[in-house]
Amino acid sequence: MKTFKTFVTEAKFSPKNFPSGVGNNDDFSGAGERTTYAPENSTDYKFKEGFPLAKNSKLYSKDGRVVQTLKKGDNIHFTAPATLHRASEFNIRGRMTLAPISLSGFDKKVDGYVVISSVEKPSGNSQGRVGSGSKTQDSVALKVKDIAVSKDIEVETEFRTARAGSTKPDLVMTIAGKEVQFEIKGTSNRKAPITFFDKSVKRVGKKPQILEDIADVYRTTLRVSEGTVSSLMRKGKFPSTFVGLIDFFKSRDPKIGLAGDSGVIKSGKLPPEFAITDKLILTKMRKEILDHFKEGGDDYFVVHSRSGDTFEIYYVGGGTAGNVLDMPELPEFKSFVLATYGGASSGSTRVGLKIKL
Repeated sequence: MKTFKTFVTEAKFSPKNFPSGVGNNDDFSGAGERTTYAPENSTDYKFKEGFPLAKNSKLYSKDGRVVQTLKKGDNIHFTAPATLHRASEFNIRGRMTLAPISLSGFDKKVDGYVVISSVEKPSGNSQGRVGSGSKTQDSVALKVKDIAVSKDIEVETEFRTARAGSTKPDLVMTIAGKEVQFEIKGTSNRKAPITFFDKSVKRVGKKPQILEDIADVYRTTLRVSEGTVSSLMRKGKFPSTFVGLIDFFKSRDPKIGLAGDSGVIKSGKLPPEFAITDKLILTKMRKEILDHFKEGGDDYFVVHSRSGDTFEIYYVGGGTAGNVLDMPELPEFKSFVLATYGGASSGSTRVGLKIKL
């Protein structure tokens, strides 16, 4: 078996290095921000060469038998789509997290399961632009150039993209002599809701403004069996804030709450009432999302469907360039939900705004 020598390694895999939205991956918590190295699909993947083992490891079968002993330095491939599993699923003792691997390729059949912390992940230059994110940004830039050329619009060759986890714009291009900013989301299942934003929130400290704004819409529009949420919150003296809204629903169901709250799962749990299909509320939510784009200076929102390599480009009007590409406006929402997004991060509840267009 060949050893892995393509890049230098320095750290072990954690659940945060596996794709979100695949299997039960979001139920697993880990240190740091999500930086995906394991494959989400078999068509758009950077680390095809695999990863080395950091130590001697066991290769388990689905029934927990040790089918092979692997040596430190042996090369393995997480198979696509990369899923996470607890040791208890295989009747293995301990709190280990395992993932399916192949000894021959990420797109080959599963040979067994290994403990992910025994596998080394990329470091150094590899972490600047990883997985499919940076490729999506580059692909969007090329698509935008094609659109501009087809419409006889001047577009500069150079463009800027953001690093993984950065708060900077995903893509900035110069079109018709103006700086144009793009917010980009990739998806492997276009029919599923799209996670527009991913925010972290704690009980103490400042809350992301978009969560406060969305909480205001929920508070003023939702009804429960006893009446409107806003009137019941006033009666119960709950503050008109995101945390106040969570505490109102926690008073009705003790399992609802933020990470660290008594009686609440580690990642936190938000109310099921936060899932919305009512057209009136969806219209208000859409306005809040557009306002958020405007605050961030985004001109366009792009959905890249990786399965078909297709692009949807919507004008959201946050910049000063105007609709230079003459793209359609962001569609009306079919559904909207505020839900936990993966495990707790440094004691914060990670919240995703999941929208179906």
